[in-house]
Formats: sequence, structure tokens, C-alpha cells
Amino acid sequence: MGINSGLISMFGWGTSDFLTTKSSRKIGSVLTFFWTQIISFFLALIYFIFNFKNFEISSISKYIFIIIVAAFLFTVGTLSFFKGLIIGQASIVCPLMASWAMIAVTLGIIFLRELLKINQIFAIILILFGIILISTSLKDLLNKNKLIFFAGVKEGIISMFCYGFAVFLLTLAIKSLGWFLPGFVLRLFIIIFIILYATIVNKQSLGVSFSSSSWVPIILIGFFDIIAFFAYSFGVSVGYSSLVAPVAASSPLVTIILARIFLKEKLALNQIFGIIITISGLILISVK
Repeated sequence: MGINSGLISMFGWGTSDFLTTKSSRKIGSVLTFFWTQIISFFLALIYFIFNFKNFEISSISKYIFIIIVAAFLFTVGTLSFFKGLIIGQASIVCPLMASWAMIAVTLGIIFLRELLKINQIFAIILILFGIILISTSLKDLLNKNKLIFFAGVKEGIISMFCYGFAVFLLTLAIKSLGWFLPGFVLRLFIIIFIILYATIVNKQSLGVSFSSSSWVPIILIGFFDIIAFFAYSFGVSVGYSSLVAPVAASSPLVTIILARIFLKEKLALNQIFGIIITISGLILISVK
């Protein structure tokens, strides 16, 4: 169940990342980030209303600080990732960001005492290596005329550590509170942090100033993102986070395939090998 949930997360985040790229180019990354979080929270709120009629805030008070810290890290990680894509090469920033699974796996093994089989350890290595190959354009990396050396690396590393630690902290709350509540409360605080960043730091209005046609990708991004997020939460609630994380972090596999199908983007040879390696790792990690 945990690995199946990770696969759902992979497809959900891969699809939302594909749509986010297009939306960010049209209305900007901060507006895209904010409104997709609003959509995600609204969808989660519907589930909350029908399933938590006797909810008491005291039930999550023990983990509220952890959730707030995780929300802050998620916000910083996402904003840093967007900035890295703007100032640097996506072929550098994306594999660094996607390596958040390495942080989550390491923390899960150390602090949650998650014991893995040999084939699962090997599968995790394959998946992480596949993610790097999928997210990297070796041609751009080797072309010194195009590459701004180290541009975006700092932002990629920041997003990697922020996501990795945020996912681990959220996992601690999920293990005790179940798959829904931690993620639901997390969304609320992410929205609060985005508002603070936009109004105080970025001096930017979050009002709806874009065309109605922009709502379609935003709604879809919010939908796929919340499905992926809660699938991940459910996965770590019933299984090892160190197994679910690398599967979910394989989302660039989906993004690349969608870009190839709908945007007719060509795949580099290393990306083809990365897809094969990642799929091999996903199959191997499922073997009992």
C-alpha cells in the first residue's frame, strides 16, 4: 500500500509540475503557488467538513509546532526552487531538488528505525540515480558557453534540504495523527506564509488579475497536488517513509514524459537511460 501510494504521488506531482511550469510562465510563480494552494486547501476542506464533525483543535496541539515548521520549510523550499529555475539551469536545479528523497530516506532510517531489505536499498539507489539522469541535460552541463557555473545550485540545495526535512517532520505527525489532519493543517499555514512573503517581502498583490482561462491549469494543479500529497501521507502512515519517498520523488519521470507527449520536447540519451533505470528501481522496490 505504501509503494502504491508513492506511485500515485509520483504521477500526481509529476503532472502538477508539468502544469505548474506552464502556469508560472503565464502568471508568475508566486501567484501560481498561492492560488494552487488555495484550491488544494478548499478541496481538503470539503473532506474535512464531512469527516471531522467532532474535531477538536486539542487533538493536534502536540504536533502543531512541528506542522508549522514543516509548512515554513515547504514554503521556503518551493520559493527557492522557483528562484533557482529563474536564475540557473533547470538541468542543475531539478535533480538537486528531487534529491529531497535522499534526506527523507536517511532521516527515516536513523530516527524511525526503518529496516530495509538489500533489494530495496539497491532500488532506492537506482531511483535516485535515475532521477538525476532524468532531470539533467548533459549537453547543457558540458556546454560551458551556455552554462552559468553554479547559478541556481544554492537554491536547489536549499529546496532539497527544506523538502527533505519538511517531509520527515510531517511524517512524525502523520504516524500519530493519521494521513489527513497533518497535511490539512500544513496547507493552511503554507497559505499564511505565502501571504506574508508576498505582502511583506515581495511587496506583491495576490489578487486575481489574470484571465479566466488561467483558472483551468490552476484548478488542475491544485487537484493533482492535493491527491499526490495525501497519497504520500497515507503511504507513510501505513508503510516506511524511506520506501515511499524515493518512489514519490520520481515525479520528474512523469513530467518529462508529459513534456515529450504534449510539448514535443526531445529526450536526451541520458534521460532515456534515466527513465529505464527509474522504472527498474520502481519494479525492484516493489519486490517482497
